[in-house]
Amino acid sequence: MGGRSAEDFDKTVRRDIQTEETCMKNHTVEHCLYSLEIARTLQQVKMRLESRRWVLLMLGLCVLLYLVTRYGSRMDHVISPHMLSHGYVPEANRVDDTSVKLDIQCVGAGPHEAEDLFCMERPKYVPEFKNPCWYTKADGKLRLKCMPYYHILGVCKSGTTDLAYRIRAHEDVLGCNDCFSQKEIFYWCRIRYGYTHSMRPRPPCNFSCYQQKFDTAALRIKHTTTETGYHNMITGDASPSDFSDFRGWPKIPQNAGLEKPVVMTPHLMRHVYTDPKFILIFRNPTDRLYSDYIMRGGRSAEDFHEAVTRDIQIEETCMKNHTVEHCLYSLEIARTLRTRIFLGFYSVYMREWLKVFPREQFLILRTEDHDQDPKARLRKVYNYLKLNYTEEWLSYIASAPKRNVSKKKKSIEPMLEKTRVLLDTFYGRYNRDLADVLQDKRFLWLT
Repeated sequence: MGGRSAEDFDKTVRRDIQTEETCMKNHTVEHCLYSLEIARTLQQVKMRLESRRWVLLMLGLCVLLYLVTRYGSRMDHVISPHMLSHGYVPEANRVDDTSVKLDIQCVGAGPHEAEDLFCMERPKYVPEFKNPCWYTKADGKLRLKCMPYYHILGVCKSGTTDLAYRIRAHEDVLGCNDCFSQKEIFYWCRIRYGYTHSMRPRPPCNFSCYQQKFDTAALRIKHTTTETGYHNMITGDASPSDFSDFRGWPKIPQNAGLEKPVVMTPHLMRHVYTDPKFILIFRNPTDRLYSDYIMRGGRSAEDFHEAVTRDIQIEETCMKNHTVEHCLYSLEIARTLRTRIFLGFYSVYMREWLKVFPREQFLILRTEDHDQDPKARLRKVYNYLKLNYTEEWLSYIASAPKRNVSKKKKSIEPMLEKTRVLLDTFYGRYNRDLADVLQDKRFLWLT
């Protein structure tokens, strides 16, 4: 009948009861119930409501017609036969656009702030490419630009270099240009904020600068097709610090003047990507830290124990007065530490990513499992990236010697047992949290 609210219904009922009772004082009940004139008075409210509803409906149709006329040509596209089985999936099947969902607005970059990516529209990716690529005008010509199809997000000293090599060994995978080992760019965690690898100042690299790191790959991708005309080559970014290094957050324009960030790396990547593929390798954080210490010029197991004892005290003192996130994301705190002990808080960073991306966007591995069965792990990675392979090829590349094995590690003594106990206790709570988040007890590292 088009009723609007309980209050409106109450007023209508009171009026209709009064109408009926007035009639029944002068006529029989049957007369009042069977009267067309009385019934018509009772329909007046309905007619008024119906007329209002039709007015609103017509206004809605007019707005819809305008939107279709104004924007329809932008939304129309030919669905490639490959879209449902390779690369980027149709827009309707993708995860929500978090920049819209969280109402993150373009505010523009101020002095000493990083480029505001929310002032940029998401690239219109071409469905005939497995890799996220799009055409843009440059110097009066249409040029193909590409972003990474996959990201090895982390974690440092967990086998990311070795895995990146085994992925790039595939004939359909390309590296980046003008980057470290065709692997690391550190755009999302450092150079977009104007920091070097060691967090020293440098000229910032904007989004256009980041795209240029894949120009060589874009040319290969453009000129390589299957028999059906599909471009099946891909490229990737294996910057392991992207997962956990949020220390540039104060330079994100939306965070200006805030005590804690509302926008971080996952939000930025969500604005740019539609269907990203993230690979994470977690290693027992205690072992990871010692390996990291050795790589960064560590001297001895005893010195490592002294450094860890001091760094744990710094972090725990900070956490008594601030949130865990504040202490882990602070550049000032990090500069006082002798080790990168903050990188082992995997669950804290994982929860930040899962606020923005669903769990299925991540392939999560353990370093220890690769040591036991490298072929099984590589099969999982190739399947995740939708790479074709034969068992012979898989066996060959899985048996290749490990990459980036520290030579100094062989000359330094094992970690002291007292240091291991200290770190296992310190990280224990966060290992339990990670196992809970991922619903996998292997990440307790009990054996």
